[in-house]
Amino acid sequence: MNKSQFLFKMVDIVCEKSQNPFDYDNIYCVKDIPFSDADEKYTCGDFYFDPMILKDGKKHPVILNIHGGGFVMGDKQYRKSLCEYYASKGYYVYNVNYRMPPAVDIFGCIRDSIDATNFLAKLAEEYSIDLDKIVVTGDSSGAFLAAYVAAVRFDPSLCEKTKLPSVDVDVASLILHSGPYDMDKMMAENIPLGIVPELASMLVGYQLKDDLSDLKDYQYYDYISPINLVNDNWCPAFISWSDSDFICEAQGRPMAEKLMKHCPKVSTFYAKGITNGHCFHLTMKKGISMQCIENSIKFTDGIMEDIDEKKKADEPKVS
Repeated sequence: MNKSQFLFKMVDIVCEKSQNPFDYDNIYCVKDIPFSDADEKYTCGDFYFDPMILKDGKKHPVILNIHGGGFVMGDKQYRKSLCEYYASKGYYVYNVNYRMPPAVDIFGCIRDSIDATNFLAKLAEEYSIDLDKIVVTGDSSGAFLAAYVAAVRFDPSLCEKTKLPSVDVDVASLILHSGPYDMDKMMAENIPLGIVPELASMLVGYQLKDDLSDLKDYQYYDYISPINLVNDNWCPAFISWSDSDFICEAQGRPMAEKLMKHCPKVSTFYAKGITNGHCFHLTMKKGISMQCIENSIKFTDGIMEDIDEKKKADEPKVS
């Protein structure tokens, strides 16, 4: 385990109880459903839902959750309470793992995230999922990956440019928490243990210079930052960040401003103060954390209602 992996592993261990503080009653979980056969441990997800939604005869929205961990660590198990909360609000939730460096480079992480998104269509064959109501969410590196799923969905030309698979289902909305959307800014961060050069090398899949002066030589450098890929086709988005985020400092606000220029609807939430740092929303016992999560679901509920209204308006009128 190198320094990058050690740092983010310690974050998970230290924060595990605060990230999973609640058990929500009556939420069922089907564990380790594979979305590809690339890796038995990592290309799979846990599927959460309230069994009551199986009985009402209706289709329901689904949330794809992508965990964070600096791209190199993390696991779906650390998002159990968050996913149970989403499920308690009437959503199906597919909470996924994905392969990470050094097993794959950053585009391998993206590829797995796309495969997981496309797998929702397969889940819809067994469960009453409304494929017009897919929400993609993530935190930290998971927010990067969620944003990249949207980038590929809303600009299919990226598939040819990056050799990524297409996103074959629609994405109705995004929930982005504390993500690194500008890789140049991320590589300039003063992250503890001086791990940035090591982390950057793991992400591109080969050894970079310590000063990262050769990062721009990376073959996909022009396509590595989601903030540069936002366009007018993007879906509505909720985005949160902290002004005291030592890992993704000055990332959330510029991404929010970019989204507001291009997306039909955007809602923002940010926290202040040193006690509300990176991924503050995961400390669910804190009032500001739950306020952020509740706001994200209220926004998402509104988007789902908009979809229903559009469907009704598009129905042929009986004379």
